[in-house]
Amino acid sequence: MSRPSHESRSVSTALAAAGRLLRDHPAAVLPAYLLSIGLTTAARVPLTVGVGVAAASLAATGRLEALVRAVVDLQEAVRGAGGPSATEPGSVPAGVAEALADAAANAVTPTVVAALGLGLVLAFLVGLLAGALGSAVTYGAVWGGIDGRAPLVAGVRAAGRWRTFLGIAVVRLAAVGVAVAAPLAAASALAVTPSVIAGDPATGAVAILATLGLAALGAVVAIGAVFLLAFAEPAAIVDGTGALPSVRASLGFVRDHPAHAVGFALVAVGGYVAAAVAVGVANAAGAGSLGGIVLPLLVSPLLNAGATALYAGGPGPTPVEHPGVRTRVRRTLGLGWSEFAGFVRGHAVAVLAALATLAGGVAAGYATTAPYGVTASGPADVAGVFGTVPIGPFVTIAANNWLVSAGLAYGGIAFGVPAVSGLLFNGVLVGALAGVFDRTAFLALVAPHGVLELPVIAVAGGLGLHLGGVGWRAVRDRASAETVAGELQRAAYVLVGVGVLLVVAAAIEAFLTPRIAAAVLA
Repeated sequence: MSRPSHESRSVSTALAAAGRLLRDHPAAVLPAYLLSIGLTTAARVPLTVGVGVAAASLAATGRLEALVRAVVDLQEAVRGAGGPSATEPGSVPAGVAEALADAAANAVTPTVVAALGLGLVLAFLVGLLAGALGSAVTYGAVWGGIDGRAPLVAGVRAAGRWRTFLGIAVVRLAAVGVAVAAPLAAASALAVTPSVIAGDPATGAVAILATLGLAALGAVVAIGAVFLLAFAEPAAIVDGTGALPSVRASLGFVRDHPAHAVGFALVAVGGYVAAAVAVGVANAAGAGSLGGIVLPLLVSPLLNAGATALYAGGPGPTPVEHPGVRTRVRRTLGLGWSEFAGFVRGHAVAVLAALATLAGGVAAGYATTAPYGVTASGPADVAGVFGTVPIGPFVTIAANNWLVSAGLAYGGIAFGVPAVSGLLFNGVLVGALAGVFDRTAFLALVAPHGVLELPVIAVAGGLGLHLGGVGWRAVRDRASAETVAGELQRAAYVLVGVGVLLVVAAAIEAFLTPRIAAAVLA
């Protein structure tokens, strides 16, 4: 699509173009956003390693055992006192709470602090890089679709522009940081003036008012900075410029088209507020995890595509004929199941490797906590653990497990490392819990749905290992953009099949597992 120089822009036209893009080409756009979700899991790898080092240090010194014992003793004391609502003084023995406080204090060692601190710093840095790469791919995909090209192929080709998007992120972060830091510095200077230290009431009141005013001014400046830079990513991908020229282009766009920029900003804020309200309502119903799917896979693509279409101008992609929604959903589910089965058959080694990694994590977690010899009881009301009609827990469990699977699959593009890290972490967590809970209760509460859920998650991990190979070939120029885009699109359909099975597993966990466990434990 050639870009006219004096076209008439419209926020409604841009949003309509974004809507057509997502309606007509979801399978070519949403995999880019799934990849962006997966890349965020790469930022968790350093933190996961830091947690592992900290836990290993505590286990080696006996502090982990003391902490686990204290937590189990407190849980049993609370359960014996009538459950979590038993908050009256004396309902839980004071010695139990004190033991937990002491164990937690003893767990704060230099090694633990250093491991967690370094993990957080590295997670922040990796997160910046992952976010830049994800932004390059997603904006490249939406601009490719708006421009009449293959969206996902264009997104993969735009991945090489990650340095530009990293630069934009750093500029935005610096602008917001200065807007926040300057008022904090001024407020700190006011707080240490001699009059305030001396306790003069009038000066203290003035200092408080000045601090509040500075904080408000900083918030306004930060919001203004975000607004002025809102079109930097579209400028980078549409104009093909570097970070600083893209920043200048965004400033110029806001200057030249203030009404359009303000109008789109109001739409964006309204969209996120509406999404937040919807997530809040869902959260009140126990299904807040839906926000983790709706925001990155619906709201963000619509607004990113809208901003890009508004910046570029023009009518957007040509509408295409497509069957009804019911037919498209049926075809998507059928193709998803077909791709899932085909992946398991065609990549059995990757799936078995992922399953072995998950099982190894379970074994390691169990071997760590089982020798402690502590036994935590299951919930007092096993049959009612999720409530009488557990619709909310069912939706939350299904959404959480699918998001974990999507992260394992698409995060694996980083040479498989996030997939391995995620499988090990989840396995260790399950094994550690198995080591401290009553064995019969644990199996009764996990086995009915776990026999389906854990292998399906392992398939997602195997998909991550497979995409890790694709990523390795891509960085070595042994896989074309079309090949990588095809693999990413097929992975999205495999995740549809994964989602179907995880919905079944969630239904078992929410509706059947508590009743099965109650019958077993009775």
